[in-house]
Amino acid sequence: MNSAGLIGIFDGITAPNNETSSSPIFAARQVPGSECYFVGKDANSQACLLVATMDGSGRNPPPIRLESLDAQFELICQITDADGQMAEGRFTVVRCRSRDVETIRYFLSVCGVLIRHLGDLPSRSDLASAVQRIASIFQSLRKPPVRSLNGLFGELFLISRSRNPERSVAAWRIDEGARFDFSVGDVRLEVKTSAGRARKHVFSYEQCNPPSGTEAIVASLLVERIPGGLSLANLITDIETRISKNEDLLLKLHDVTASTLGTSISGAMDVCFDPRLAESSLLFFDLREIPAIRGELTPGVSDVRFASDLVDQSPLTASSLIDRDPLFWELMPDQTQ
Repeated sequence: MNSAGLIGIFDGITAPNNETSSSPIFAARQVPGSECYFVGKDANSQACLLVATMDGSGRNPPPIRLESLDAQFELICQITDADGQMAEGRFTVVRCRSRDVETIRYFLSVCGVLIRHLGDLPSRSDLASAVQRIASIFQSLRKPPVRSLNGLFGELFLISRSRNPERSVAAWRIDEGARFDFSVGDVRLEVKTSAGRARKHVFSYEQCNPPSGTEAIVASLLVERIPGGLSLANLITDIETRISKNEDLLLKLHDVTASTLGTSISGAMDVCFDPRLAESSLLFFDLREIPAIRGELTPGVSDVRFASDLVDQSPLTASSLIDRDPLFWELMPDQTQ
């Protein structure tokens, strides 16, 4: 079940009346093709994923309560179906506490990944681990954004256009402290975007003085926000489709996106960019050849950053990059010459 299907189920549910019940009531609909997953709303119309569980040995994990998400394990509650029929059961309930439409859509998108990752009738330990991973993703939504929206668009755009999106996501940075956006084997690839028409980007000293034996490249593209263009949500959905068989990478996709956007996610997912400009302007340059600060730094000097104008630099062709290292073939867009 993809995220659009879960969103459709959620939109068709009317919140229950919980005033007369001593236990929580959820209006819920079973996820098609599943025995144990239900999409629901609580009495406050908050989005929920309910997972039917069986009694088991051992202690339940403690409840999770975040600003935008909570989870309770093996909760006795009542659910009402589309006909108003009520049944009682034991469920793990993961709830989105936000009323923001985009955050709800993102929650349901992550839930879709969780369902595919766990399969039907998951074990208690696997379910608990998956819920903890969702909690970690949503914990990131409480933090300030760590990178510009334009920069994230550039990274996602390159992944979506690559010949092998699975390899690209696997190579994608796992935290903001990474020196390069993509690292695999001896390949280091940094993505830079410019909102103007000048191909000028800010680099760190370390990026332009990469480790010996590596092929360090910058992908440079121009970006422009336009109505009706390609949104972050569109890009993520496209990447999800292309890596749908690898649930770990799907979770990584959402993890990195959430940790990058943080509190800005609600307004970011629908921001649209011009895909034709991004595609036509995409060029690759050798980080060892662009204008930069080279050589040893003065002792005590660190965290050096500078703007570098690439207007007079000669771009590299896809074939020349592949000759340097065959791994570039998987990261390169099909249409790059």
